[in-house]
Amino acid sequence: MPRLDGFKTGEKIVNIKITANTSRISEYAFIAYFFTLSFFPYSADIIKLLCFLTIIGSWMITMLSERKMLFIKTSINIPIFSFLLCSLAASLYSAHIKNSLETVLHDYLTYFIIFFCMINTIRSPEQINRVVKAMLITCGLVCAYGVYGYYTGIAIRDERLVATFEYHSRIAKYISLLLPVAVCLFFWYKDKLSRLSLSLFVILCSFSLILTMNRTSWVAIFIAMIFIGFATQKKLLMAVFIGVCGLLIFILPSKFITHATTITQVNKLFASKKILGERLSCWKASIAIIQDHPLLGIGPGKRNFRDAYQRYREKIKTKEPSQKKEPVSVKRTETQDKKKTVTRKIEKLSHAHNIFLHIWAETGIIGLLSFLWLFATVFYTAIKSWRTSKAGYEKMLLMGITASLISIFSHGLTDSFWKKPDALFLWYIIGILFVVIHTTPITSKDARKKRIYEEDAAYH
Repeated sequence: MPRLDGFKTGEKIVNIKITANTSRISEYAFIAYFFTLSFFPYSADIIKLLCFLTIIGSWMITMLSERKMLFIKTSINIPIFSFLLCSLAASLYSAHIKNSLETVLHDYLTYFIIFFCMINTIRSPEQINRVVKAMLITCGLVCAYGVYGYYTGIAIRDERLVATFEYHSRIAKYISLLLPVAVCLFFWYKDKLSRLSLSLFVILCSFSLILTMNRTSWVAIFIAMIFIGFATQKKLLMAVFIGVCGLLIFILPSKFITHATTITQVNKLFASKKILGERLSCWKASIAIIQDHPLLGIGPGKRNFRDAYQRYREKIKTKEPSQKKEPVSVKRTETQDKKKTVTRKIEKLSHAHNIFLHIWAETGIIGLLSFLWLFATVFYTAIKSWRTSKAGYEKMLLMGITASLISIFSHGLTDSFWKKPDALFLWYIIGILFVVIHTTPITSKDARKKRIYEEDAAYH
C-alpha cells in the first residue's frame, strides 16, 4: 500500500509539472501567434499553423495528463455553439456552399478555438500579465514601423498609414482594440518606467491612428476615452483629452482637419459620396438582400456577399433617378479612370460595411439573434466583472477591455470586424476577459477560494 500511494503521489506530481509546462508553452504560442498575425497578417501561414497547432496540442496534452475533459463553462459557450449552428445552416442554403463552409470552418471555428484554448490553458494572472504586455509591445512595434513606413513610403496606401496591414481600416481597428487597454493600465501602474512606456505607447498609437485618416476609428476612440473618463471619474483625463483634440486642430496639416470636419457634417452625411463613399449603396443593397433572404440569409463567405452585392447594386441603381450629367469640360479619360476604380472597389467589396447588416445578410435573422445574444453576454460579463472586481490591475484591465469592446463595436457601425485577422484580435481580447474572470479574485479572499472550488468543479 505505501508503494502504491507513493506511485500515485509521484504520478500526480508529474501530471502537475506537465500541466504547468503545457500551460507555459501555450502562453508562448499565443504570444507568437499574435506577433505573427500583427506583422504578417496575410502571409507566414506555416508559422501561424504551427502556433495554432501548438495551442491546441497544449490543451489536448493537459487533458491527457490530467485524464479528464477540460472545458471550462462560461456564459458564452451556448451562444457560441448557437451561432456556429446558425452559420452552418445558412451555409447549406447558400449559392456557394463550399465557400460558405470554408468560411465557417476555417474562419469562425478558428475564432472560437482560440477562445476555448485560452480559457482552458492560461491559468494564472501572471500569464495574463505577460500576454497583455506582449500584445501591447507588439502593437507599439507595428505602429513604429507604420510611422516609419508612412514617411518613407513603404507602409502607405492612398496617402494613409497601413503599416503591416493591407488597408488603413485594418490597422485602425487593431489600434482601437489595444489603445484603451493601455490607457486604463496607465492609471494602475505607479512606477515611472511603466508610466513612461505606456505614455510613449499611447502617443505613438494615437499618432498612427491619425495618420490612418480613418474617421470611424477617431469617433470610436473618442467614445472609448469618454467612457474611460467617466469610469475612472478622472475629470482631468477628459479635460486633457479634449484639450489635445483642440490642439491638434492647430498642429495637423489642413488635409487632416478637413477630413475630420466631415464627421460633423450631418446634413451632408447621406448626400455626399465623399463622406460615406460606397457605404450608402452597400447598406441599401444589404437591406434589399435581407428582404429577399430574411430567415437564413445568403450564407457566410466573401464570394456570396460580393456576387449578391453586385447584382442588387445594379437593381438599386436602375431604380434610382438618373444623376446629373457631368460638365463637358471634364475629360473623358478621367471619367473612365474613375469608373474603373469604382468597379475594382465593387469587385473587392465582401462585407456590408456594418457588422449587424453583414451578419443579418449572411446568416439571416436567426444568425443575427444568436450573434446579438453572444455579444450582449460578452458586454454584460465585461461590465459586471469590471464593476464587481476590487481595485487593482485586474479591475483596470477589465475596464480597458470593456472600452475596447465599445470601441470595436462603434467601429462596426460603418465597417465589419468579423473576418481575419480583425476577429482573431477581438477574440484574444474576449479570451483575456474570461481568463481574468476565472483566475482572479472579485471582492475578497473568500471569493477567490470559492472561485477556485468552482473552477475545479468545472474541470471535472
